[in-house]
Amino acid sequence: MKNSHNKSLVLLFLVGVCLSISQFIMIRDFVTILYGEEVVIILVTAAFFAGLSIGYFLSLRFSKKFFSTLFLCTVFLHLTFPFSYRILAVEIARSDLSGYWYLLLMFFYALIFSSIFATFLPRLAGQEVPALSPVEKFRKLYSVELAGFAVGFVIVGLSWNRGVDFILPIYWALLAVVVHLALHRKWATLAFALIALIASASLTHWDRRTTALLYENKHSLDDATTLLSINSAYQKVEVMEDGDGERYLYLDGLLNLNASDLEDLNFYIALVPAQLTQPEKALIIGNGTLSSVPKVYPHSQQVQSVELDSGVLLAGQKFFTPKEDLSALDRWSLTVDDGKHFLKTTPHKYDLIVMDIPSPLTIQEAILHTVEFYELARSAMTAQGVIAVQLSGPLQHNNRTPARVVAALSKVFKEVMVLNSEQADRSFAYASNQLPFSLQEVRETTQEHEEDLEIVSPEDVPFYLTKAMPLAVDNLDLVLRRGWERFTNRYFDDD
Repeated sequence: MKNSHNKSLVLLFLVGVCLSISQFIMIRDFVTILYGEEVVIILVTAAFFAGLSIGYFLSLRFSKKFFSTLFLCTVFLHLTFPFSYRILAVEIARSDLSGYWYLLLMFFYALIFSSIFATFLPRLAGQEVPALSPVEKFRKLYSVELAGFAVGFVIVGLSWNRGVDFILPIYWALLAVVVHLALHRKWATLAFALIALIASASLTHWDRRTTALLYENKHSLDDATTLLSINSAYQKVEVMEDGDGERYLYLDGLLNLNASDLEDLNFYIALVPAQLTQPEKALIIGNGTLSSVPKVYPHSQQVQSVELDSGVLLAGQKFFTPKEDLSALDRWSLTVDDGKHFLKTTPHKYDLIVMDIPSPLTIQEAILHTVEFYELARSAMTAQGVIAVQLSGPLQHNNRTPARVVAALSKVFKEVMVLNSEQADRSFAYASNQLPFSLQEVRETTQEHEEDLEIVSPEDVPFYLTKAMPLAVDNLDLVLRRGWERFTNRYFDDD
């Protein structure tokens, strides 16, 4: 009896490890497939935990024979992850089916990913252990499963900045042991291990090919080639190339930039303010591609870059700004850190801060566009220091993202100037307590790049903000509202 109980503990520990890894794989992949706004992250996470709840609910309603058959069928399906649901998502896109099919796909695979693992704890808790009371037994078993879940997180951590071809063989090996301990059928264990071994040999190919198919069919990227697909500590980082050789950086399935857009983006957010301010010290927050560094460097005595995600840095240096382009910049330094933490702890004051970060589509990104963050940035700026921000769209007289970001800037800084660039398809804001350049100087600096650039003076900016509510930490409704709007328009708009 004791030996059986010990085997149950080992089995439950490994189930916890597998559950942790499967959660990571499923949530990252489905967030990327559906495009990773905050609303999507919530929906995918909810689907996974709904699968857990269903597993707990049904666990004791299965006979031992039915459970064994169901577990065996389910676990062999795990050998098709993540490729089977990527291909099914491609077919949904090709058939132009409604968004309900994507939701059905997500919840169906959530059941496969999590429900079967959730059945183990209640079933093992039902076994008799004479030395333990039911409460003590459940507490012990649950603690063992949690310990396994924690070990799974460690394994996930080892996979940062790697593709699924690293973590899947580990996951499948653990599943093979679970199959053996749960079923005691040598043929099932050997069959599973053999298929897993054969499949592991072509993981990289199938990962890149199914990723390319997703981008061809869901993103309309012609002749897509996957150059990089990794999971960083924060998001899925993918670099794609189309048939014309254009390169694109995607973060959790959302387009962050393409190589052609970088020129306009870096011109307005980095080169123009650097030329106009000639900063002694310049700080660039974000810009994982590091492409704005060479724009700022010739005009500054010292340039500091801060980027949180080492996976994005890896993609940037490999495909957008090669290391050799940066190696000679001896007055430039790079710190891998959170922008908020860096600003709180830096002893320096900066004449220019460049905010080259993604649009506020998640809570973490939105915080970097808030009144509170800009107050923190101001504390690290000189008296005439300038902060440059890209507004994720054109500034208009409304309560949408560009206006709300400018409203947040206006609440912190006395002067805000906005450049509406049709060429870049977005606006840019320069804010300061005292802008060290005039509207005319901006026009002269930008004339050759974009002749018809619209420049909104600090005196005229308030006109655009009468309907705009500043983004603040306690007022981030925009993230969910905008995310829900994008999600429903993408998948449920019949027009």
